[in-house]
Amino acid sequence: MKHLLTGTVCLVWLGMAGLLIARQQSPEAIRLVSLPPAPWQVEDDEAGEGQESWFGVYQADRKIGHVFRRTSRVGAGHRFVDRSRLRVAVLGSPQTIQTALVADTDADFAVTRFHFSLASPAGTFSATGRSEGRRLRVDYGSGDAHETLDLPLDEPIHLMNALRPRIAVARPAIGARYVHDVFNPLTMTTEPVVTVVEAHEVIDGAPTLRIAEEHRGLRERAWLAEDGRVLREEGMLGFTLVREPRELALAPIAGAPVDVAEASRIPLVGDIAAPRERAVLRLRLGGAGAAGVPSAPPRQRVRGDVLEIERERVPSRAAPLPTDGSLAAYLAPAPFIESDDPAIVAVVAEIVGDETDPLRRARLLLDWVHGNLTQAPSVTVPSARAVLRSRRGDCNEHAVLLAALGRAAGIPARVAAGAVYLQDGFYYHAWTEFWLDGWVSADAVFAQMPADATHVRLIEGGPEQHVRLAEVVGRLTFTAMGDAT
Repeated sequence: MKHLLTGTVCLVWLGMAGLLIARQQSPEAIRLVSLPPAPWQVEDDEAGEGQESWFGVYQADRKIGHVFRRTSRVGAGHRFVDRSRLRVAVLGSPQTIQTALVADTDADFAVTRFHFSLASPAGTFSATGRSEGRRLRVDYGSGDAHETLDLPLDEPIHLMNALRPRIAVARPAIGARYVHDVFNPLTMTTEPVVTVVEAHEVIDGAPTLRIAEEHRGLRERAWLAEDGRVLREEGMLGFTLVREPRELALAPIAGAPVDVAEASRIPLVGDIAAPRERAVLRLRLGGAGAAGVPSAPPRQRVRGDVLEIERERVPSRAAPLPTDGSLAAYLAPAPFIESDDPAIVAVVAEIVGDETDPLRRARLLLDWVHGNLTQAPSVTVPSARAVLRSRRGDCNEHAVLLAALGRAAGIPARVAAGAVYLQDGFYYHAWTEFWLDGWVSADAVFAQMPADATHVRLIEGGPEQHVRLAEVVGRLTFTAMGDAT
């Protein structure tokens, strides 16, 4: 079971800690930057320590860690710090996960630079950004394997934690809406978010304003005190932040850690016999996340509330690549899939030798990754270059390395992610797809090409895109149909 360890912790942290960096975009919406900041955000702090908040982190009333936030003056601007420490398990393997965001702003709260990191026993992913006029320059990666990305900026970017207090002090009407974009350092993209003022509520005797932040179909809530400080946040999968005194937030965690893979498991009604040999599978979809399960024919089709998966056939010979450029992106290097790295190019030459047939090349690469990577827990954002050096990891590491090797060998390749059946339900999983006359699934963890029919595809894209699984995680159920049992 340990080889299915998941990147769910990344999703959990995003859901708990709130949306990171927002950039105003829609002229029709209320512009948060046009609202005055809360008085405590601009007043001088005589002690020089700034404003601090401590939160306990809970999952279904079980404590799993803490979050610390601080806002302080730095020169004419401000510094925002957001740190978390979580003690969890993933399919029985204990993990301590630490995240940190430190961002500096100018006097108008526009971000000038930031540093984000996510550290686990498997390694550390980090992203450091600096605003340079109309561009954001970001250096990101794991360990000493880093890439640089230049992102255009239409307007300055702002921290969500700096904008939230403005909503509360503005005393908006229930139903007021704010539209903005969020910059996510795990995906290196900006994505639309809508903040909705939902209600006035009382928490522990204090009046609060409840707001909802809607992102990719998910709704995460925060409760703001009258001065704009956060008292409570609720994210996905039952994860909650509760403002607490420092001593309580840092108190030791009793009992066995919460298993986040179990918390994100997609339950199955029924059973599936011989899952690794399954060629055809029919599942009835249920839950609010059912609409997020895509059709991806010919392997995967959704008809109404029924999902049908048929393991594709591998062609006897690979077809010539189309000349219209439609597959160019799947042959080129990409973030976390560094197929042009000299070490990756060199190992491909060793693996395939003089073999010219793409199908046989693909099988050689699949067998090499399966046989040369140690299956080990990994809660991080992997890159193919780093995985080649470490030669260890879970399904994410296997998938990105195989995709990079495929591209370096001239085979269009991409990463798919979703869920796979294991004993009592469906768990997060990632695998690779090769274009050989159509897309063919290739799972280096199970040494399968094509992959068995219990692989349910939910998204396509590298590890930086896997946070999109939050659209369906915890909101989906399956029921086995036909001869699955």
